[in-house]
Amino acid sequence: QMLRKTTGFVVLLGILSRQVLTFNPSSASFTPSLLTSGQRSGLRIRCCSRTRTSVLMQDGSEDNNKWSSSGIDESKEKLESVKAGGVSLIAGSVAWAPVSLFVSSSFYPSDAFSAQWELAHDGLALMCALFGLVYRYAVRQDQNPQLKQGVVGAFVITRSWAMLQADTACTALPLQCGAPLSYFNWHMIAQGSGAAVESVVAFGAAAAALEFAFARGYVGRFPSS
Repeated sequence: QMLRKTTGFVVLLGILSRQVLTFNPSSASFTPSLLTSGQRSGLRIRCCSRTRTSVLMQDGSEDNNKWSSSGIDESKEKLESVKAGGVSLIAGSVAWAPVSLFVSSSFYPSDAFSAQWELAHDGLALMCALFGLVYRYAVRQDQNPQLKQGVVGAFVITRSWAMLQADTACTALPLQCGAPLSYFNWHMIAQGSGAAVESVVAFGAAAAALEFAFARGYVGRFPSS
């Protein structure tokens, strides 16, 4: 009798080992069935299709959530940004041209039409174009004057500092250049002040031109739609 029970148990295990549980999405339940090789291939195809569909839906949702505001036409916004960069480039270049051409002193040393002068002012023109893009996206519809001044100030400080050259009297680690501030001596302060004045003129004029273009509708604020 024990042998008969053992034999029956082994047969039952053999039957169960040939069965698998497959998930039926329509009934949301597990249904036991025997899978042939063709059924297994079909199951793999359906699983891959569902995976690809899920990935595409996730990618689409990420694109839709790119902007915090809904209904934004990205192509239109890119065009408005290019216009803002162009306005800023022209206005900034026209504003700083007289300063860079005709002003020359110890406060603002300028060697017009030299190679270094051309390199520096080509860089300033490029920064003016970039300023227009950043200004449009930073200010948006906000009328806060501190925000606008902050964007101008950020560009002025970074350009002025980048143009500074350590004096020959300076020693490194830590930087010591002498009176009046140890870190900056009088020559470096005059050099930085001259670069700051030129930068304020360029970026301030670019900001004023952009505000004028926004007010007249020549360039749309972000978002423009």
